[in-house]
Amino acid sequence: MNLRTLHTRYATVTRLVTIFFILFALTALLAELTFWLSGAGDVDIAQVEAIPTPERQATEPEALHALSEWSSDSEIRFQQAPVLAERAARGQLPPVEQRLPENPLVIHPAHQMGPYGGTWTRYGTSPSDVGIFHHRLAYDGLVRWDPMGREILPNLATHWDIEDEGRSYTFYLRRGVRWSDGHPFSADDILFWYRDVLHNEELTPVIPIEYRKGGQTVICEKIDDYTIRFRFAEPYGLFLKQLASNLSYQIVYYPAHYLKNFHPNYQPVEQLEKQARAVGKDFWYQLFQDRLDYRNVDCPRIWAWVVSKPPPERPAEFVRNPYYWKVDPEGRQLPYIDRITFDIYDLETINIKAINGEIGMQGRHLTFQNYPIFMANQKRGGYSVRHWLDGGDGTTAIVFNLNHKDEVLRSIFHQRSFRIAMSHAIDRDAIREAAFLGVGESRQISPPPISAYHVPEHAYGYLTYDPALANRLLDEMGLVERDDRGMRLRPDGQPLVIHIETSSTMLGAGKMFEMIAANWRDVGIDAKVKTQARQLYAQRRNALLCDVLVWGGAGEIVPTLDPRWFLPYSGSSFHGLDYARWYRSDGKNGTEPPPDMLRALDLFGQIERTVDEEEQIRLFKEIIEINRQNLWVIGTVGAIPQLFIVKDTFRNVPEVAVGCWPLRTPGATAPESYAIDEG
Repeated sequence: MNLRTLHTRYATVTRLVTIFFILFALTALLAELTFWLSGAGDVDIAQVEAIPTPERQATEPEALHALSEWSSDSEIRFQQAPVLAERAARGQLPPVEQRLPENPLVIHPAHQMGPYGGTWTRYGTSPSDVGIFHHRLAYDGLVRWDPMGREILPNLATHWDIEDEGRSYTFYLRRGVRWSDGHPFSADDILFWYRDVLHNEELTPVIPIEYRKGGQTVICEKIDDYTIRFRFAEPYGLFLKQLASNLSYQIVYYPAHYLKNFHPNYQPVEQLEKQARAVGKDFWYQLFQDRLDYRNVDCPRIWAWVVSKPPPERPAEFVRNPYYWKVDPEGRQLPYIDRITFDIYDLETINIKAINGEIGMQGRHLTFQNYPIFMANQKRGGYSVRHWLDGGDGTTAIVFNLNHKDEVLRSIFHQRSFRIAMSHAIDRDAIREAAFLGVGESRQISPPPISAYHVPEHAYGYLTYDPALANRLLDEMGLVERDDRGMRLRPDGQPLVIHIETSSTMLGAGKMFEMIAANWRDVGIDAKVKTQARQLYAQRRNALLCDVLVWGGAGEIVPTLDPRWFLPYSGSSFHGLDYARWYRSDGKNGTEPPPDMLRALDLFGQIERTVDEEEQIRLFKEIIEINRQNLWVIGTVGAIPQLFIVKDTFRNVPEVAVGCWPLRTPGATAPESYAIDEG
């Protein structure tokens, strides 16, 4: 597609979407009417830039943050935000140098240092949606990923030793880090997690498989106040990567000095259950979890911002942590931004607010179909649109339930020819045009080109739209009998009806699912889209009642972190949930997987037992080859850039980073170093 054609298409789509927004504003958002009548919906083609192609996406980013350690003999004096300086002057806080550790982590911002102040405005679709703060913006564990997903960086741990072929991991903690209430953070907090949470059956009924290797649970031992060691019964080569992705910010989530007040190892259980009943809970562990919840303003944190007005307050508010343990190279305590707010609106209103320039920095809930309007209104709205690389989250997975309760459907779904036929029956080019403005590329659920694990033969296999081939494969399977509508019959003579089941949270992709259903009907499979509330969807899925399930990718840029689509790894491996139960229970529950899946699981076990990165990549590519042969999971359209609206006053937000769940996007880009510069 040339640039002129793309610009013309932008103009057409923009005018159509603009009409929708004007109608919406008239009926639901009268306050926005003036904006639209002033011409905000008219596209100036000169402002519309071509969406980055996969080749353009692969270029190196212009600027990213960097790290260093604070020099103990530095003569630079620490500085703090004015609001904290005022509190310190009134004696409400210790001096800043007493609140920082001996060796604070130094963040070199992407563009500039400071200034202090400002409010980062964000929006969510429900009070529970505000909880994304905990997973995306409070990304502080022992270690963390760099913004491109290539390197694991120090964080609460300054450095670490990996010994005994990957059986032993020793972490050296930053000395003098404090929780948000001023209490010291130390190895004792990690021991509390290990002894009193991980090994408490009421808080952790089943110890996650990530902590069980060689048939034994990991041993965690305190060497001294600032040194902690994890020992596994066998080599665990993925442990450091898992820590960087999510495990280590769970490990350091528990302030022992506070939570001991709600744990029966330290308080009489009768007293705790009395407290639980007083707040509407039945058991002590419910009280414990309630006190731990991010919405509890009394629970200390080690995050850059802590909650001050939890949802359902509108807006919910997070304010700077006076004891945060990072600084910039000139000794300014981070974060720069004073507070983050979350207000609650429906999806359409959030997108209008984005167009109006009312968002500070956000990608969540931005509808891709509004891309032309986002681009055209950048100058008017006072923002820019950032295109972050697709780290593998963006491609929608289409999966047949291989553990279906219906034996006939299960038998059909298990036939490789059926899955390959269904892939060739999808017109992905038409989907790109209708649902993604012609952007992206046809792709299976596979590591993207920017990944060291990329295998082109799998990523681009079985993608050709070929209804004739699909029909031939289905006929060869014996699915030749049809009803008077031309729909195929099952071997038992019943109509072959399958439902593409999806959650109400994926309404934005509804057009794509309807197009896939129509494609499948064209080859005689009576496919229907079934959208339901997320809770009902989850219940049917977990009960193995769904026919075809859809969900997003899992950060395939580093597929070893969450290989859910390549093997029956977890409760998110929707194509084989009962196989995953077998795997995660060491064969005690669920159903034993078929031979090829067992081979993939065995290879993944070998990956876990080696610390050699090149060997991990080689072995995982064997798993990908098994997936290429079987096509358990079908992909749709990938290489869709992740869009972020960034207010012009924001600084230190990278132009390009990798967007995916394992990197806790935007967490890996150091939001604590973002700044708002009104000057």
